[in-house]
Parts: sequence; structure tokens; C-alpha cells
Amino acid sequence: MKINLSKPVNLAKHVKVSGVYENETASGKVSSYGVDLIFKKLSLRKTIKSKELHLLGGKAEETLRSWSQKFERHLDQIHKAKRSESVDKKNRDAREQLERLEGILSHTIDIDDTVDWDSIKRRDKFRTSRNALFPTGKVPSFIRFDDSGRPTRREPISAPKEPTLKEPTLKDTSASFWLLTRLFGKKKIASAHASALDEWRAKTERALDEWRAKTERAKAREKKRDQALERASARYQQLKEEFEQEMQADNQAVDEQRARYARSDVSAIEDYCDIVLTNSAYPDCFPKTWELEYRDQSRMIVVNYDLPSPNALPHVESYRYVKARDEIASKELSSAAQKKLYNSVIHQTCLRTIHELFEADAAGAIDVLAFNGLVNSVNPATGASESKVIMSVSASREPFQELNLSQVDPKAAFKHLKGVSAANLIDLAPIPPVIVLNKGDKRFIEGRDISASVDSSVNLAAMHWEDFEHLIRELFEQEFADAGGEVRVTQGSADGGVDAVAFDPDPIRGGKVVIQAKRYTNTVGVSAVRDLYGTMMNEGATKGILVTTTDYGKDSYEFAKDKPLTLLNGSNLLSLLEKHGTQARINIAEAKKILDT
Repeated sequence: MKINLSKPVNLAKHVKVSGVYENETASGKVSSYGVDLIFKKLSLRKTIKSKELHLLGGKAEETLRSWSQKFERHLDQIHKAKRSESVDKKNRDAREQLERLEGILSHTIDIDDTVDWDSIKRRDKFRTSRNALFPTGKVPSFIRFDDSGRPTRREPISAPKEPTLKEPTLKDTSASFWLLTRLFGKKKIASAHASALDEWRAKTERALDEWRAKTERAKAREKKRDQALERASARYQQLKEEFEQEMQADNQAVDEQRARYARSDVSAIEDYCDIVLTNSAYPDCFPKTWELEYRDQSRMIVVNYDLPSPNALPHVESYRYVKARDEIASKELSSAAQKKLYNSVIHQTCLRTIHELFEADAAGAIDVLAFNGLVNSVNPATGASESKVIMSVSASREPFQELNLSQVDPKAAFKHLKGVSAANLIDLAPIPPVIVLNKGDKRFIEGRDISASVDSSVNLAAMHWEDFEHLIRELFEQEFADAGGEVRVTQGSADGGVDAVAFDPDPIRGGKVVIQAKRYTNTVGVSAVRDLYGTMMNEGATKGILVTTTDYGKDSYEFAKDKPLTLLNGSNLLSLLEKHGTQARINIAEAKKILDT
């Protein structure tokens, strides 16, 4: 028996309805009809009964409508509870954000800001993708790998089973040909048995021949699998050794940088201070960018530090749930509170930066620190982006270290240090800095014209590396010329650091572009691409370009993907030179012979 029940939409997946059953009296007569409704989510269960079958469905639907309303109220309570929990979390987050901003200075007091050189060193474990072990990139399914990508074993091939055909006996032949025995006697059976033996021998030999052939093919496949495993293992070991050599070189570079810093090398001191500021953790609303310069004669470090704009700081004081509108409303900080918070945050940041650089100065190279706080914002009157110095101070080591930073009022301490700023920093009123950062890069040198002496007879891969860098500078100077760009070449390092810097004035795609030239005769490894990206970030550049006479490996292209990096190989280089009227060639084999002699 069936009844047609129309479940409310919100109960369709939740309520289980039994089949209709009959209730009988002791004598076996049908007294009524019943159906069970079960709603586990709300722990509801009900049995509907009716003497009339046609009334049973109506009663059941009435119950389902009642349950539907209860379920809606239940869902509404859950929704409001979640909203309430969401509001509580938002309020906690808002309080934590404000507390973190209010504690910017106190956060650094108990932290040792001295650079731990060993912590900078690489200690990462070697890992490789399986595809990197095979020239085609196709990984054999029979090779097994560990977590590092090392081939550990290969799956064996099941050996063909040797055939075993039962030799027919005289008894078997007699059983098969019993009628012949009765008609022709035992001689006929002997002849039949001999024929059966011949047929068995032939079948056995054919089966054995096939088995031997399969066995040989299996052995050949086993050998190929062994060879594939050996090649993959050798490739893994090669990549691991390259990785370890790269890591050793990187760690050696850290040791060399440490030694240069201990000798108070100017560029090493600047790099060291950059590491100190990089290690300093700030909320996400901070730009975390700066420029700095060390002046060895006056033992002064000048820092141009980008500060957050007023709009970048969080403005919400608290949240509440409005039931009538089913929405979460926010309460903004008052204008006075926002002004107080911004002034506090900026003054704290200034003191914190000075404190961190003085405290971290293990080489004792800094006597004076000049801090210029800049804000990049949009002028509401013109819509143009502007960069303004809104605060500036010069602090000597001893007077600054006499300050009790755990007790000072940041603004009062700033004034005590003779800092200069507008009365309200939130107004972003520009001021002249106490000490101006010299933006001329000491690494820049005069470029030499190389392209005039380059023609189709010149093998770029065999050029002197310094001439090659100047050629690349010329090439990109021509490339950026239409946009009014400038390209400067830096002091040669025979392969490292920044080889050239382009300044592209285009307001959309422009900015500072770091260019590195690799006159190589081997494939450029991913470490060079990583170095370029690190240099680009350290230089505050918008783009990095790597140019080589050879090509890049798969890992290099994979690393550069989705990053502002352009990798130009030998073919790209020749095309770009030809575009600007210079003919040249690249012959790697010839270059190797020349450079080896």
C-alpha cells in the first residue's frame, strides 16, 4: 500500500517515511493504517494512524508541516549563533589588530635584533620532482620513489610459468579408445598410444618454445627496467650533488658576507642593516620597504623608511550583529581616535627602527642614524600618487640609548631627539628631511660602447664577460630608449650581483628593472634565477631580466613562472640584437675550446 506524501522542501533530505502498514485486532481484522515518520536531525519520531487509508496522508503531511516550521526555527538559531560567533571573532581580531599597533615599540624591546648569521644559512633538504629524473618527463610506472624523489626500487616482471603437459599413459589411451580394444585388440591400442605420445611431445615442445621466448622477453624487459632505474638513480645523485654544491656556495657567500661586515665594508654594512629591517615583523598594513645608505666617513646610516598611509591602518573599533537586518555592523574609530592611533604608530615605528639598527650593530660601525619617514599616497585634489617625507630625525647612539623605551611617550621622545614633523602626522604635511639620502648608486660606472665592434664574426659565448655585460647594457638602452628610459651598468663582478639597472619612466609598466648577463657555455641552473629574484627584491625593483648565451633548464622556467622575471636565452638575445641592427652569432662548442685554452 502506498500514499502520496509531499514533503516540504527543507525536509526532503532529512525525514524518513516508512511504508504504510496495517494494524490488526486479535481476531486478524484490520483496525487501522499506520505510517512512521523519523527526523533524526531534531530527534523527532512520530507514528501516524488512521482508520481510513485516504486520511492517513493528510495527517502525515500536517505533521511534516509542523516539523518544517520547527526545522526553520532550528536553522535560524544556528544561523544567529554562527553570526554571533563571527561577531565575537571579528571583535577579537579588531582588538588584536589595535593592540598590535599600540605595541609596535614594546614588541621589539625584548628581542635581540643582532643578525644570527647561521640562521640565514640554508639547511633545506634536497627534494626533486620525479619528472626531473627523466629526459622526456614521463615517469615509468614501475619505479618507486621515496619522499625526496629518490628512486628506491623497481617493480619486478612476473616470470612466465613453465608449461607442464601430462604425458599420456597406455591406460589413458585404453580408456579413450576402449571400443578399439574390443574390436581390434591390443595392437591397435599400442599404435594409438604411440600416436598420442608423438602428439604430446610436439605440443610440449611448442609450449616450451613459447615459454622460452616469453622468458627471454621478460628478461629483456627486466634488464630495461634495471637500466631505467640506474639512469634515474644516477640523475638523482647528479641533481643532489648540484643542489649540495649550490647550498654550499650560498652558505659560503653568507660566511664571506659576515667577514666583510666584520671588516666594516660599506656595502656589507648596508646589506646587514637591510637584513635587520627585513627581520623586523610588522602588521600587514605596513609597506615594509625602505632605502638606506651608509656613510663611512661620518659613520652614519641614513634610512628612508616607507610608512603606512592613514587609510592603511585598521579603522574599526568593534562589530555587532543586527538581528532585524540580519547583518553585521561595524563601529568605526572616531576621528580623534584615528588621529591619536596614527601619530602613535608612526612615532613608535621611528623609534623602533633606530633602536633595532643601533642594537644590531655588532660591528660598532654606526654612530649616527638618520631616519626619514615617507608616505606614499594619492593626492585627492589631483588624483596623482605622491611620496612625502612627513617626519625626520637624526639620533646619536649614546643619547638614544639613554632613553627608556619601555616607559617613554613616543611622540615626546621624538621631540626630545629634535625630530621634525607637522603637528598632526595624519595630515601628511611634507617637511624637509634633516639629512637627505644620496640616491646616486655608487656601483654605477661609465658604460662602454661595444656593439660597434660586434658583427657576424663575433661569437658572443666567447666574449670577455665584462664586454658582454656592456653589450647587454647597450642593447637594453636601445630597447628602453623610446620610453625615455635609462640603463646604467654596475661595477663588474665576473658573474654576480647586479650587472645593469634600467629605469623605465612608464607610469604603468615602468620602474626599476634589474638586468643580469650570463655569458655561459652551459645551461643556466635554477640557482641563478633564484639569485636574480632575490636581487630584484633587495633592490626594490619591479622586474628582473636574465640574459644568457645558452639556455635554461626546466626548473628555471618553472621557478620564473608567475614572477616578474623574464628569461632570455641565446636565441632571444640574437633576435633582440638583430632588431637593433647588430649581427652576431653564438657557437657554444667553439667558445668552450677558446675559453679552455
